[in-house]
Amino acid sequence: MIQTLQTALEQRYSTKVFNPQGNAQEEKIQALLDTLCLAPTSINSQPWHLYLVTDAEQKAKMAKAAWEANAPKFNDGSHLFLFCAKTQFGEAEVREIEALVAQVRGTEVNEQRVAMMTNYVNTMTEEQRLEWMKRQVYLVFGQFLLSCALLDLDSCPVEGFLPEQMDQVLDLKAKGLTSVVAAVVGQRSEEDFNSLDKASKVRFGQDAMITRIV
Repeated sequence: MIQTLQTALEQRYSTKVFNPQGNAQEEKIQALLDTLCLAPTSINSQPWHLYLVTDAEQKAKMAKAAWEANAPKFNDGSHLFLFCAKTQFGEAEVREIEALVAQVRGTEVNEQRVAMMTNYVNTMTEEQRLEWMKRQVYLVFGQFLLSCALLDLDSCPVEGFLPEQMDQVLDLKAKGLTSVVAAVVGQRSEEDFNSLDKASKVRFGQDAMITRIV
């Protein structure tokens, strides 16, 4: 297992050029989706929503909200993932989570926990709460990228788009959502200049990045 993880991360890179005729295997995409719902979030808040887009016309609309350098990825990858955060989170959302907990575990709703979680989110300003929810999206997104590597799926994380414009494309504001980060999954092109045979992975070593306190 250790070797599998190490190898997957050593071979993973951000695909910059996708083959527009290539497709990611649907079996792997489904496995990827299955793992997402297992991702951790603070207080099990799960304040995220995913749009998975394969329709060429819709991808083209979303590509118009991307930075110019990223638009071809949106169009050429077989699967476009857009990770969104909720824009509101309060007692109603807490109760929805705790009702599900009670249902799954066969217990009553824990009112003490409802009060504790509600008080926690209510200590934040509206701006702080939105930033907190966006951070939860990145917890899910980190797991997503690791899963792509383990499934040997060519992928590229994309922050380079205009969130307000992207929100308009999908009418996210009316749905209580806002776009946070995207990813393109598909099949790398032979013309991809960032593949590891053309551009070695460059990372700082452990001595520079990790401090052990023992």
